[in-house]
Amino acid sequence: MRVLLFIVIVLLAGCSSDSNDTSSLVTQDDIVQSYAIDRLINETYYFPAKKQSNSLPTYQPLERFDLIFVGHDFNSSSSLLAYAIPGHYTHILTYLGKDSQGFAYAAEINSNESQDFSIGIDGLKVDGRLYIYCLGNDFGDNACPKDAYIHGMETYDYMWAKRLRPELREQLIEHENRLITTIKEDLKTAYPFQLAFHIGPETPLTKVIPLVDDGRQNGTDCTAYFISLFEEVAEVCLDEIRIDAAALELYYLYDPVGQEAKLPAQYNPFSMEDIYLSELFSELGYSLIDNMPRQTSCPDSRIVTGIPIPDLIFDSPSMVEIQPVYRSIKSN
Repeated sequence: MRVLLFIVIVLLAGCSSDSNDTSSLVTQDDIVQSYAIDRLINETYYFPAKKQSNSLPTYQPLERFDLIFVGHDFNSSSSLLAYAIPGHYTHILTYLGKDSQGFAYAAEINSNESQDFSIGIDGLKVDGRLYIYCLGNDFGDNACPKDAYIHGMETYDYMWAKRLRPELREQLIEHENRLITTIKEDLKTAYPFQLAFHIGPETPLTKVIPLVDDGRQNGTDCTAYFISLFEEVAEVCLDEIRIDAAALELYYLYDPVGQEAKLPAQYNPFSMEDIYLSELFSELGYSLIDNMPRQTSCPDSRIVTGIPIPDLIFDSPSMVEIQPVYRSIKSN
């Protein structure tokens, strides 16, 4: 009888807990407004991906910290980034997990809606910060309940994800809690967007434009955020991901796509009009120079110059493919 009574009490207690306890539920508001990313469910997300703008979507099974590469087709897009950033991809997000309704989330650095700017002793600054972005649910069947995003996935022409090599991913996961805590703190403090080059009041006099890569110190661009985060928090470093000033300048001068890259008038301290970057270098005498060499937190204490760009990360030997899966269609 005592055993039976004990079993009944345990069952009732368990039933009561399951039916009434909603404290573990996490919603889009919790994630986007309170930045409760530490409560995201760490499970596979079936991401609708396509490598070309005219491709049909296929589905990649993403795990936490997989990188999502997105881009603009310069043949059809009006985005300046299609020309300004060398390569197929122009932007990176990283997948973090799902809420209780199955909606997936990624983090990204991006400019704000107004793209306000200022120029001072610290150089040209464009307003932007770290955002948490709701991707939708598996296979893209449903959009997120609230879509207030400025730079939605629908603004890109193609998207594809990749994963760190198994040994690097294992090292990353060993620091999972610290990485999530750091991203959460960066969201709460509006970790700032920083341009990957320095243009200041002195630039018309010196005619040199240094590249910028100072780790996590003063903010980052959308690509460098995850690189510096992985380096400084988890000591995970990716190989062959940076372009130097000479190669970047050659891209603007001689590549047919790079020759179309412009510095918009609102960001142009040289004149109050749009200017082709090729003209800046070939006719006006400006030049790009490398940033100061920076020692990383990598296990090999490597020293780096140049700036990371999405295409080089995509093609890095540190990354591996995420094989797409076929979606089964159930008949009624």
